[in-house]
Amino acid sequence: MLTFAVFGVSFLVRPVGGLIFGYVGDRYGRRITLSVIIILISAATALMAVVPSYASIGIAAPILILLLRFAQGLSAGGEWMGAAAYVIETAPSNRRAYYGSWQTVTIILGMMSAALASLVTNRLLSPEAVLSWGWRIPFLLSLPLGLFGLYLRLKLDESIEYQEMAKENAKESAPLRATLKHDWRSILQVASLVSSTTMCTYVLLVYGPTFMTTQLGIPAVHARLAGFGSMGVLMVATVLFAILSDRIGRRPLLIGGALWVIFSAYFGFYLLHQQGLGFWVAGLSIVIIGQAMMLGPQPAVFSELFPTSRRYSGLAIGYNIGVVLFGGAGPFVAAGLIALMKSTYAPALYLVIGGLISLLGACTVPETRDRSLRGH
Repeated sequence: MLTFAVFGVSFLVRPVGGLIFGYVGDRYGRRITLSVIIILISAATALMAVVPSYASIGIAAPILILLLRFAQGLSAGGEWMGAAAYVIETAPSNRRAYYGSWQTVTIILGMMSAALASLVTNRLLSPEAVLSWGWRIPFLLSLPLGLFGLYLRLKLDESIEYQEMAKENAKESAPLRATLKHDWRSILQVASLVSSTTMCTYVLLVYGPTFMTTQLGIPAVHARLAGFGSMGVLMVATVLFAILSDRIGRRPLLIGGALWVIFSAYFGFYLLHQQGLGFWVAGLSIVIIGQAMMLGPQPAVFSELFPTSRRYSGLAIGYNIGVVLFGGAGPFVAAGLIALMKSTYAPALYLVIGGLISLLGACTVPETRDRSLRGH
């Protein structure tokens, strides 16, 4: 629980990062903001690799790690919504959900890369070497990856919608204040819709392998393989549901996905308690299908809820509220519920609560498939 508390602490500063980068993104553009963000997160991650050990500098070592984790949180607070705004503002109007779904796919690929780096490091090195210096290698890799990402972002043109909005001199002088005044309902809807998907991500995919190993006695390699398999299911299903969303609309999938999570959570955990890799993959995947239903249209519907002049700010507030309340705390809360309820089915209750919150948002959100991005 202490480990996951440190993991979740960076989420406390994500709203601050969202406010800062939301303002910059609406005032000065998506491209430059996303370029600054990738510099910040890659530098903070790489610097973790060179922090001296506790034996060398004492309490300053974990304090430095914590400060760098805060820097990661600041950058993450502006990344998702900026990327979503850029992709949707550049996509054809009849394929916004499909284009937006690839942003989700790349996030999952990032998680798979992180899990693979951990797996390879632990397989190639002895436990003593991993604890001594081997853990630093994946962190160092973030520097060349960050530089490559910066190169790609600097080669991009500004999004079409933002350019047209700027030509019309329609920028908001105070986008944060304007979105709080005019878009508060959309902000609450985004926060509620995020709750279930972010819970599924952090409870099933981040905490899941630890849960399976420590609570169910599943070998660590098999737990990671089950995680990999379910991530593959999530990627494919998200794209397919996004294509469907462009055909039939956003609301049916948002409502259906929330209901799916609510009714499948306990069955998924029942399958995790069985023996065999197939059961473990199925246990994670059965719940993840509902998550994919919601993730498919989410980048599109979130962007469609706000006008271009304050889209970045609105997404930053709503999305970060949802992630902070329900995402970063997910592993910590799941572990706490197990200890409190003395039941390995306790995380399923957490997923059901998240599904109910998202269902409320899905039932109140308007259909946005045919909405203009320029305004309401």
